[in-house]
Amino acid sequence: MKRVCQALCHKMFVFLDKTLFPYFCLIQMYAKRPLVIPLVFLVTGCLSEYLLGVPISCFIPLIAACCMFCVVPFKSRLLFGSLLAVFWMSWGMAALSPRLAARSADQGIARFDGMSVVIEGIVQSRPLVRAEGQRFELQVEQVFVDTAVFALTSGVLVTIAEGQGSWLRGDRIRCPARIKLPRLLGLPGEFDYQRYIALHGVHATAWVHRADSIVLMRGAAVTSWYRWIDALALRSQNFIKTSIPEPDQRSVVLALATGGQQEIAPALNAAYSRAGVSHILSVSGFHVGVVVAVWVFGLRWLLLRWEWLSLRIDVRRSTLLSAVPAMLLYLVFTGGAPATARSVVMLTAVVVAAWSEREVDSLDALLLAGFLLLVGDPGVLFDLSFQLSFLALWGLLVLTPLLVAPFEKFISRGWQRTLLMFCAASLAAVLATIAPVLGAFHQVSFTGILSNVVVVPLLGYGATVLATAAMPLQFLMPAVATVFLKLSGWLVLCSNNFIHWISRLPVLHSFSTGPLDLLATVLLLAILSFVQSARIKGIAVSLLMAGLMVAHLWPAPAGDGKTRFIFLSVGQGDATLIKLADGRTLLVDGGGYLRDSGKDFGERYLVPALHRLKLKQIDLMVLTHPHPDHLGGLPAVAEQFRVKEFWQGASAGSSDNYQRLIGALNSQNTTLRIVKKGDRAQLGKDLVLSVVAPEEVAGAEGGDNDDSLVLHLQQSSFSALLMGDAGFSVEDMLLRDGVGEITLLKVGHHGSRYASSERFLARVKPRVAVISVGAGNTFGLPTEETISRIKQQRTELHRTDQQGTIQVETDGTEFTIAPLKTEPALLAMVRHFVLTAGNLLR
Repeated sequence: MKRVCQALCHKMFVFLDKTLFPYFCLIQMYAKRPLVIPLVFLVTGCLSEYLLGVPISCFIPLIAACCMFCVVPFKSRLLFGSLLAVFWMSWGMAALSPRLAARSADQGIARFDGMSVVIEGIVQSRPLVRAEGQRFELQVEQVFVDTAVFALTSGVLVTIAEGQGSWLRGDRIRCPARIKLPRLLGLPGEFDYQRYIALHGVHATAWVHRADSIVLMRGAAVTSWYRWIDALALRSQNFIKTSIPEPDQRSVVLALATGGQQEIAPALNAAYSRAGVSHILSVSGFHVGVVVAVWVFGLRWLLLRWEWLSLRIDVRRSTLLSAVPAMLLYLVFTGGAPATARSVVMLTAVVVAAWSEREVDSLDALLLAGFLLLVGDPGVLFDLSFQLSFLALWGLLVLTPLLVAPFEKFISRGWQRTLLMFCAASLAAVLATIAPVLGAFHQVSFTGILSNVVVVPLLGYGATVLATAAMPLQFLMPAVATVFLKLSGWLVLCSNNFIHWISRLPVLHSFSTGPLDLLATVLLLAILSFVQSARIKGIAVSLLMAGLMVAHLWPAPAGDGKTRFIFLSVGQGDATLIKLADGRTLLVDGGGYLRDSGKDFGERYLVPALHRLKLKQIDLMVLTHPHPDHLGGLPAVAEQFRVKEFWQGASAGSSDNYQRLIGALNSQNTTLRIVKKGDRAQLGKDLVLSVVAPEEVAGAEGGDNDDSLVLHLQQSSFSALLMGDAGFSVEDMLLRDGVGEITLLKVGHHGSRYASSERFLARVKPRVAVISVGAGNTFGLPTEETISRIKQQRTELHRTDQQGTIQVETDGTEFTIAPLKTEPALLAMVRHFVLTAGNLLR
């Protein structure tokens, strides 16, 4: 019976193999590109685990490997390829599962969230210099709270606000710090920073005020050769700082020579980004290739001068092989970025193939580099530098020949072909990375095609070679090394001047690019790389581009006759989006940072959220008062969306953000209105928006909380009162004016004790109240007093710090209120199905 079953199974597999195999393009590619299936399904497994977060045992890839071994006698490529796909997909999921599970588990450090404690542990990464301080990873071993000592093991990302220290990887340090667990605000399309750092074994962040508060408990508590390299890099950085006093020149030379970009001024970094050549500032394959080429040709020239040695060894092959340890040393010295690692793996494959006198396919080398990096660290897939580096080189290999082909017949001279190849390669890199660049930075510059012609020779072939050569010379001939660094600084000065000029040219802005565009880019490159038939390739590319256009241009669904109040969870700030039944939109305030952080809140959070909510334009923008937690996100919104009308109170802003907002509104000819109590707008047949406060003109520039605009919106029997930051005095004025009962109350001043008085709440009797407030804020908002007063009225209370973004829907009579779902419905359904299936299997 057993033999009969085996024979039947064997015949079935043979039948499937012969009949179905020709139609499986993936299996056909497997025969020509052996790394395609492992890489594709390893990436699929990593993405599945990242998105779904499903716990998976390491025994599953082990079982798949055993099954592969068992089916070898059947000689079925279909069956073996399928099991190979299962193996690598489960491998990717199992490799990421412990890291992502650790962020939700009690790692010990979670109990100290929001507390100021003393931590002790081992420095795990090279400290990175920031504008005013440092940042590094710390493996915490002990936490001290008063007289109690807690032993634990948790990864923490330490940020020093002021000052810098000389500690290295492997040192044991102790310092006072404020612990914080990263949390999502609850905005649509928000970047999950907690999940991202969990991929690197980090469970919390620690804020240290000053570097001099850190005590070195023991140097080299954990020894490793990384520490020696870090010490060498630190000494080299100090030598560069001594040799080049000018900050803008020094910061770029530091980036080119040691891989540290943290000292580059934000304005200069933004200029390089706008010029489309920010890649030149990070050590990547180009830098590795230039350095290795100089090393190989220089060493070959020296050895050929030594006649005795050149007669006894193969100089060409020996110098070529010497590039491998040189690349590995350069990789570690510059910080080991994923882009550099990818380049080192690729060039190592090329060097070994050339040394063994074998040909190597560039695409195979790229696949090998990506595969080895992901096997070593699956979390690198979600590193932006890895994505950009991989896609850029893939685009260079695939798109450059296509871009050059139409012009080849017009080229007659060598320099013309070189220039054409250079421009085509620049354009290919831009096109291949346009989706992730727009998704991460919201802008892309095509001026990079011109900028590369100037900047690459100056920085790539000039400053990089000189600065890198100066690093070993600092120990042998420091005077010569100083001259090399000064020449490098002069080349950087020329590059910076050019960049500041060309960065004034316009760039392409977009906040609507998402994962679908990145997937389309990968599919496009895959079709061009692996589909052999020109006809099938043309059809596939056409269908892909048509589908992408439909996805972006598909009209929004027609309105359902309901008005929606969306209280955006913007942390310790206010932002309310109102979508009217006829499709018009109102935005009241825009959130923001309470203190200047050097980051744009609107660009990072608010604008992507509005795009995720399918916003096309804003019919009315309202600034209740120009405090930073209400104003901060509006300038970026005004720069990205058409705003028809803008309202503000008598309070005039004086900050740079306010001037930027007014400038952006004026540039698009927005109607600007200063409104006061009694002003109103008829937004529909039965929909009226009224300004009910403040009563008096604001005194001081910028105004105070009671100068905040208070808005009342009435739709049939439904009414909403948006209090801004108004307090008791404004509420007393509304009581004198005879304010009536309302349906929805946007609680004033984030739930402060100085707002929402008992008399006021007893008069308006809100059926539901919403408080916009940040989780774990230092002000202690909302206060227990305010919460108690609201609950005494039996009002249904909702808070953005606990529920995220909150949506209220009404048809003018009835209403519903619930947290806004920020996860795509399909992803939520798949997650629910997988978790349910997993529980049933258990």
